[in-house]
Amino acid sequence: MKLLVLVNNYSGRNSDNSCAAVEKVLQTFSGYTRIEVDIILFSTADYAGYDVINLIYPEALSYAFAYVPRQWLVENFCCLSHDYYMYTENDLIISQPALLDCIHINEDLSRISRRLAAGFIRYEQRAEKIYIDMLPCTRPTVEKTLQTAEGQKFWIPGNIHSGNFLLSRSQLAHLIDCNLFQTRFAQYGKQYGGILESAASDVYLDFQKVLPEDFTRVEIEHISNKYDGLTHRQLRNEVAAPSGAIGC
Repeated sequence: MKLLVLVNNYSGRNSDNSCAAVEKVLQTFSGYTRIEVDIILFSTADYAGYDVINLIYPEALSYAFAYVPRQWLVENFCCLSHDYYMYTENDLIISQPALLDCIHINEDLSRISRRLAAGFIRYEQRAEKIYIDMLPCTRPTVEKTLQTAEGQKFWIPGNIHSGNFLLSRSQLAHLIDCNLFQTRFAQYGKQYGGILESAASDVYLDFQKVLPEDFTRVEIEHISNKYDGLTHRQLRNEVAAPSGAIGC
């Protein structure tokens, strides 16, 4: 299994905190042992000491920089041979177990429906974990709960943004071939929040993002403590709602 990771590091040299964050992110990916991973760092600064490809772009791109990795991916996709492709912001710690579980869940979901795709959920560490993707908004925390014929339980989050996306090669090829994979903001009329949110999340406007009942399997750490959200107990109680048939 081969994974290509595209890290959006626009803020790389703007602060000591962001430098420390991206270094921790690179250390985590470089430490994977159960999957072959290639890392491309899209940045405004040079990073040495890591086994990554560092592509440097001008800061003048500003927020449009968020779509640079996606443009690169489209231009080079035919030359790539990875099984999975990930785009991620530069302040997310994605452990190897979470990554492998997300891939495993995605494979299972794809066999049920090609519209379904697994994803991650972010937390911030305080005295206890706070799941920040579950911020109060006009949409419910849990849109719907689902259950397969085999009894596996999943749920659809009201907020699809988690600062990244993970797609199999066939899923990404489908988006590119059908002119659904945007390489600039709202290129095909789709957006989810602003530029930064859309770059990380608009693929889940074409695929239905689904999370497992035990969401800790795909939890990832946001290196910050600035957002509100739900505790594990609060989110677990919301997920424990009556289930519907998967694919409805």
